[in-house]
Amino acid sequence: MTDSVQMHGQEKLQRFMQQVLDRVSDPSELWHDISDLLVSNTQSRIQTGIGTDDKPWKKSWRAKVQGGQTLRDTGRLHNSIVAQVVGNRIIVGTNVKYAPILHFGGTIKPKSGKYLTFKTPMGGWVRVKAVIIPPRPFLGISVDDSQEILFEIEEYLYKVLTDAKH
Repeated sequence: MTDSVQMHGQEKLQRFMQQVLDRVSDPSELWHDISDLLVSNTQSRIQTGIGTDDKPWKKSWRAKVQGGQTLRDTGRLHNSIVAQVVGNRIIVGTNVKYAPILHFGGTIKPKSGKYLTFKTPMGGWVRVKAVIIPPRPFLGISVDDSQEILFEIEEYLYKVLTDAKH
């Protein structure tokens, strides 16, 4: 099981963000713009089923049976994605308890007894020894996210420097 969140272009993003900090006394407007972008892109990944690694996820059994979307049954996970700006940090996440197993994947085993028993999407019941959830990375920064963030920073710095001339 992977224990990290995908982040592409981290060094370049950090350099650009440091340039902002060096030139601007209060970059909070930019940080909020970036956080909005990251929330939107994370929700988009849940809608499209394509992870931060730009690979499509394996379709879930429920989605196949119901003709729905993987990671998108009730919309709870999608709607729970939030961002918080704390100082010069942007934190994107969810408070949904099952999000880590969906993001990183893993094996669900019974806490007690030999079997997991649950209702299927078709309405019947099933008993299994374990359920394997493949990783479906939805949190993090993809290559496209990195490019969009760099574009936001470049535009912001251009505006700051242009405004400083007047």
